[in-house]
Parts: sequence; C-alpha cells; structure tokens
Amino acid sequence: MRPGVRSALAAVVLLLALAGCRTPPAPAPVIGPGADAPWQEQYAALATLDQYSLNGRVAVAASGQGFSANLRFRREPGRSEMTLDGPMGIGGYRITLAGDQLEVFGGNGERLDGATARTELERRLGVALPIEDLHWWLLGVPAPGAAERNQAEDQEIRDFQQNGWHVSIQARTPALGFSLPQRLIAERDGARMKLLVEQWRP
Repeated sequence: MRPGVRSALAAVVLLLALAGCRTPPAPAPVIGPGADAPWQEQYAALATLDQYSLNGRVAVAASGQGFSANLRFRREPGRSEMTLDGPMGIGGYRITLAGDQLEVFGGNGERLDGATARTELERRLGVALPIEDLHWWLLGVPAPGAAERNQAEDQEIRDFQQNGWHVSIQARTPALGFSLPQRLIAERDGARMKLLVEQWRP
C-alpha cells in the first residue's frame, strides 16, 4: 500500500475514533417530581418554581387587530423578561417586570417605563396583557390569589378563570420534571392570546 494511502486511512480511523469518544449531550435537568407524579405534588412544586425559560410562538387578536410573533420568556426570582420578535412589523419588543416596575424596550431603541409603558404596550398590542400573572399562567397554574378552577384539587388543571381571563391548557408535555403546557389559550372580552411552547429550559 502506498504511503499516501496509508496516511489517509490512518486519518480516517483517527477521526472515527475521536467521533466515538464524543461526550453525549447532558440531559435536561429535572426540577419537578416527574411528569407522571400525582398532580398535587406537581402543583406544590410549581408554586415555588421561580426560575425557568421557554421559547415558542404567540398570536394575539384584539380590538379588530392582531399579530403573531416568536416569543422568548425568562423568569428569574423577582423578575420576568419577555421578548416578542417581529410583531406588527416593528422589529420586536422586550418587556421586563421587576416587582411592580415595568419597562418596555422597542425595536427602534425607544424605552418606556411605568404607566407610560403600560399605556403604550396596550395601544400597540391591542390588549392589556396580564403581565403580573403571566409567568404563573405559562406554567399552567393560576397566579396566587382569587381564581376559579374547573377541576378538583387533585386533578391536573385544564382551565381556570382569573382577573377576567379564561385560561385553557390545550395540551401538555413532559418538561423539567413536570407536565407543562405546550398549547395554551387565554381569552377575555374579545381578546384572545394563543401560545405554542416549543422548548422549556431551566
């Protein structure tokens, strides 16, 4: 065998050996008690879950107008951040809520906060989004406080009413050690928000 051929074969063997030694990707961390655990156990754990993120898509229709956008949502202790990419042809929005402090950052560099941010956000989106409750609803549970559930306490939540909204979990998926929403609809007074979650992350 010619030396050049031997060298090429050796290189191929070396590459195959290195490929076989690759470390497989680490599995996603399991935070909850398990997607098949009794619902009461999952619900108790969700009530303390204050850090997670998701990627997905959202569609909103209200006041005779509507938009759809890619959604990135990140929850950290005491703080939520939501990014909408591409709604209404303006390049996107980033919305942050820390305590009761709301800030809105527009794709054109504008920054609004407080009541001005809420008013402008409602004007642009056509509906006052339930920003304070949203990080609970995304988990498929009501926010702490008054809510009307349509299932028994020990049954997985499929829908509930809170603050004038009806929230319906259309489909769930195992993620992060829970049975979490994959498709969700929130409706009130002619406003409708549909969410499709494509990925859950801690």
